[in-house]
Amino acid sequence: MRYIGLDVHKDNITACVLTSTGKPKFEKNFTKDSESWNLDELMEYGDKDGFCVLMESGTYAYPPYRFFKDRGVDVDAVHAQGLKVITQSDKKTDKRDAYTIARMLRLYKRGEIELPIAYMPTREQCELKDICRYREEITKKISDETRRIKSHMTRNLEPLPKSYDNFQTKRARNYVRFNFSSDLTLMYRINELERLFADRDAVQKDVESRLPDSREVEILMTIPGVARQTAVQIMSMIVDIDRFEDAEKLCAYFGLVPRVRDSGGKEHHGRMTKKGDRMMRAIMERVTESHVRNCDSWITQYYNRKCSEMGTKKALITASRKMLSVIFAMLKSGSDFRLAA
Repeated sequence: MRYIGLDVHKDNITACVLTSTGKPKFEKNFTKDSESWNLDELMEYGDKDGFCVLMESGTYAYPPYRFFKDRGVDVDAVHAQGLKVITQSDKKTDKRDAYTIARMLRLYKRGEIELPIAYMPTREQCELKDICRYREEITKKISDETRRIKSHMTRNLEPLPKSYDNFQTKRARNYVRFNFSSDLTLMYRINELERLFADRDAVQKDVESRLPDSREVEILMTIPGVARQTAVQIMSMIVDIDRFEDAEKLCAYFGLVPRVRDSGGKEHHGRMTKKGDRMMRAIMERVTESHVRNCDSWITQYYNRKCSEMGTKKALITASRKMLSVIFAMLKSGSDFRLAA
């Protein structure tokens, strides 16, 4: 077995090939050919047992990862924290990094060390996550543009009655058009808001049409506060519940676990780590907020207890973690949501 370590950058990749005994066999720096990578030369460096490849996870890792994956090669990407020997080194060069990654790959495959292997989604899974992320981005743009419009109207002494301050409704937008048509800047902003709403509606239909036969989506929709779009968004990030050993690992993956410091025999729990995808945390908070507002479940009762202890914001985050743990249990068991715990 040969072991190939890749130090991947935007426009160049440095490769190091080790033999089964750990001796360097080949080193080379590859540059991008047009818009793609030509790594065919590395395909020739296997022995009778073949070869395997390791690189650090990240945006630039996807092209080389898929290059080898499409060719049936045993390829993995490792989280950056698993490569601190590289990132914290005072003697950092591309060749040295590629060699260190290859050496760690060899030890990992021989069972001598553990590495935090990253999950690399397929092209289809990435595309679904991207469209769901775009849906969230449009929501933020709508919120920002609405705020700008209201600030503009306040500065220019253009009164907006309380019954017309919800720009989610066409009625409110038409009121502004009719009463302040001479304000050209305001009209441009209202037009931009209309375009964002149209984009949001189109993307929402697209998201809702995804995963049509997914039992996981159906399960999530049994939770009060979770509509089809939100269920698809959640599954776009979880992808496969079986890649998480337990609810704690799932919550930790999305940053919904508290920091823990163990000192002097005492364990201290701090704020949530907020590691992982912030979109998932935003969705979980939104789902939980909708749930506790519209459903008298045991999660709502838990949230209400925590509100009196720590305030509404912290209680919502804590209840969101509880909700994600419930989602883990539901997806693992294939069962619908129950009001009683």
